[in-house]
Amino acid sequence: MPSYRKIALYASYQTGKDLPGYVRFALSRLAKTDFHVVLLTNERELSAQTYEFIADNDIELFLTQNHGFDFGMWHRYLKLKVNSPAANGTQDAMGNLDRLLVLNDSIVYFQDHFEKFFAEAEKSSADVVSLTSSNEFFPHLQSFFLYMKQPALGAFFMHIFETPEQDSFEATVRNMEVGLSAKFVEAEVRMEALYPTTGSPLFAYKDLLEQDAGFIKRKLLQRRFKFKEKVHFIRNGAYDALNADYHKMVKDAGLDAEFKEEWLPRPIGGRALQAANQLWEKSFEKIGWPVLRTLIKTKYKVLRKPLKGDEYK
Repeated sequence: MPSYRKIALYASYQTGKDLPGYVRFALSRLAKTDFHVVLLTNERELSAQTYEFIADNDIELFLTQNHGFDFGMWHRYLKLKVNSPAANGTQDAMGNLDRLLVLNDSIVYFQDHFEKFFAEAEKSSADVVSLTSSNEFFPHLQSFFLYMKQPALGAFFMHIFETPEQDSFEATVRNMEVGLSAKFVEAEVRMEALYPTTGSPLFAYKDLLEQDAGFIKRKLLQRRFKFKEKVHFIRNGAYDALNADYHKMVKDAGLDAEFKEEWLPRPIGGRALQAANQLWEKSFEKIGWPVLRTLIKTKYKVLRKPLKGDEYK
């Protein structure tokens, strides 16, 4: 089994036999770099065209169970490789690893900036570089893109092997993503985000697109948010970010010459559902949340307890 110096692990959960266009675009562009690219995806029947695409781009395919989200896929692949002998039989298959990139399909890369991202990461004095960072729960790098140099690998492997795979998305964010940055801090691993934002990056994609970042969160294009997530936008004064026309923003930012507009994920539920959602969202923003905020502030004032959170100021 070959031992590579640079490996990119692209985690993707899909239901069809074919890979979406935006996934193929990201994988094919990654395959043009000097990284060995691995597609980690859930076990299912794949089409002949998919296998042909994987072979043509010299991509390694790793089919695995659907558990633990992207961290679960990365964990199972790395555990298998660490326990596998390398081609020369003297060390594990990860023995020569110097750079590890982990990423997932929650981001749509509509421009090919991978070489630029890698060059900026190499110029940085940081040991691990992401595209964005967040202060929610604990200051942390967002794990949809983590470019790790050799000094960061020990902490990453320790975290991913010692922390059990999580059963829910929320637990994965808190324990795996946020927990990873806490582990980096503990190990004195230096961290940096290439595109720092003021406040939550989820609310800042208009600014990121204007900075020629060339990527966007897929769920923004799909308007795929739970009720609690929508309330989170509104409570933080980000109603405009919740309902922005991200398709137009992306097209205005400019698609790569080889990225087809039809590959952009479309909103889920159709126009009627979107219109109905915007009615209650607007009502909550204008009336519901101000009333609720006043009641909460009054309650804490009566109880003489401190109330934390910028949304209550």
